[in-house]
Amino acid sequence: MQLLSQSRKKNGKTYTYYSLAKSYREGKKSKKEIICYIGSLTPLQARQIRNALKITQTPDTFVATFDDLRFVDHWHYLDVAFLNHLWDAEWDLSMLFPLPDETSKTRKKDIPTMDIAKVLTFYRCLDPGSYLSAVDWFNTTACDLILGIDGTHFNESRIYRELTVVERQKGKIEQYLYKKLKSSDEESMRIIFYDLSDSYFEGKSCQLASPGRTKSHGFKSKRIVLSLLVNSNGYPFSWDILKDYTTDVKTLTGNADRWKKKFNLPKIILVFDRGMVSDDNLLYLEDSKNYLYITAMDKNQLSGVEGFESEKFKNFTEETAESEIISKGLTKYDDSAYYKDLGVDSSDRQHILVFNPDLLKDQRKAREKLTRMAEDALAEERNSLLAAKRSRDKKPTEKRIDKILEKFKVNDCLGYSLENVIITTEKGSPVRTFNLKYMRKKEAIEKAMLTDGMWMLVTNITKTTEPEKFRLSPEELIRAYRDKNRVEEGFRELKSFLKFQPTFVYTDEHVRAHYTICILGYLLDVTVTNKLREASVRDMSSVSKVYSTLARCEVAKLGVRGIKCEGKKLMSLTDVQKNIMQMFNCKYLGEGGYLKSIGVKRM
Repeated sequence: MQLLSQSRKKNGKTYTYYSLAKSYREGKKSKKEIICYIGSLTPLQARQIRNALKITQTPDTFVATFDDLRFVDHWHYLDVAFLNHLWDAEWDLSMLFPLPDETSKTRKKDIPTMDIAKVLTFYRCLDPGSYLSAVDWFNTTACDLILGIDGTHFNESRIYRELTVVERQKGKIEQYLYKKLKSSDEESMRIIFYDLSDSYFEGKSCQLASPGRTKSHGFKSKRIVLSLLVNSNGYPFSWDILKDYTTDVKTLTGNADRWKKKFNLPKIILVFDRGMVSDDNLLYLEDSKNYLYITAMDKNQLSGVEGFESEKFKNFTEETAESEIISKGLTKYDDSAYYKDLGVDSSDRQHILVFNPDLLKDQRKAREKLTRMAEDALAEERNSLLAAKRSRDKKPTEKRIDKILEKFKVNDCLGYSLENVIITTEKGSPVRTFNLKYMRKKEAIEKAMLTDGMWMLVTNITKTTEPEKFRLSPEELIRAYRDKNRVEEGFRELKSFLKFQPTFVYTDEHVRAHYTICILGYLLDVTVTNKLREASVRDMSSVSKVYSTLARCEVAKLGVRGIKCEGKKLMSLTDVQKNIMQMFNCKYLGEGGYLKSIGVKRM
């Protein structure tokens, strides 16, 4: 039954009359039969009658006041659903994990490995923490609805069992990502970027870990070293934890061999940091025929480069004008860099000198600051020696002073000598000690200043490199080396946003699986970042901002007091959330059809 309205005009006024009607079918046509005429009604009366009729039409319709509504529970929805869309629609990662009957012959798995991997990856993206807290996080989300799994089976023991299975798929995941990236954008795989970083453990030991100094947290008794390979768009496709790690220089050749075999690499350009530069490494890459390389040299290596004349730049200061810089044969690259192509040397390597005025300023400030700090520390040491209560030996004293110079990295800037002296204590006892004299090494400092602000790019790419598509101009070479910050950004994100460290898993397989999960999270993050670069959404400047915005759209469980009726409803999407959904082609996540399929209604 329904309430019909009909409007009529009389004497210039419009009158609305109402009637009750029921629907019926006559053949294939739907018709209405008037049951009774009601006459005129106020808008409130019409709404009340329609509400009363609605109760008779559906079993889940009832009369309730606002005070009768109960807010039973709520779960994060849109951020998790969004990542699930990226996982499935953008990357189709689930196919890489074994089906339940492939990993467990004796009992049926309640949750497939692919769904465990999904949940742990989403956890790293949205609220990274220890795996001990993963279950608590899972229970605050709508993961069970979105993935269609029974959340009661998601527990700690299950997580750790599945980490072992995840790690066994690592090679398969790497192969898949490499092929997918190459097929979708072959140009992005022409230049790839390699770097190393480190992390550490808290608590129990692990065979992968060894004592060592980390780059950000000083000495750690349980340190591990991570490697990462990304394409020119920042997408990762190979990663590892290096066992028996020694130095950055010694890791490159072994990894280059593995990449060549694993991916059947064609000729590519490998960009890596200056910390991995050694003549042996460069010779190995040159002999391999698969690798062209772009890297840089440390300041202390510049003097050995053919064609480099540091004396030409001895008058460069923080105030040196652009015209003077150009007069020395340098070409402007941008506002912060000038370069000079030094050509190809006798080893068939091309060198490009790059000068950065801001870097010059920073290096000179840092040198002066560290030198003064070292001088203050040496002054304290001298006072301590001259106030000694016991006689001092020369070798331990020199060792202590050398440590001060090493601490502030000023061995080349400061020199010292020890003069034997005998002092008398308050009690009249003679003490053999030293008068420490220190001085700045003027010539050494002036020599170091000659290369302040400079770095040297070295490559085996020349004007005769074959095929021709690999020939890069000096500007393109500089740009490629600068773009290595893509892999550096990856490590920063793994450590901060995805919180790789400290690591709270301990077996070899679990540690490696943890790194793989972090990489998959980073893959989704880069996907969002690159999309934002293509077409930004207002006020969405970062991945974390996108996630936090989507996280505000939740699924709520509602009930009515006095009635055994509960249901799940989705909050209304904001305009910004809708814009994000449109950008990533996933508007369906807020539409009725999809929501109905997971047991949720639209608000």
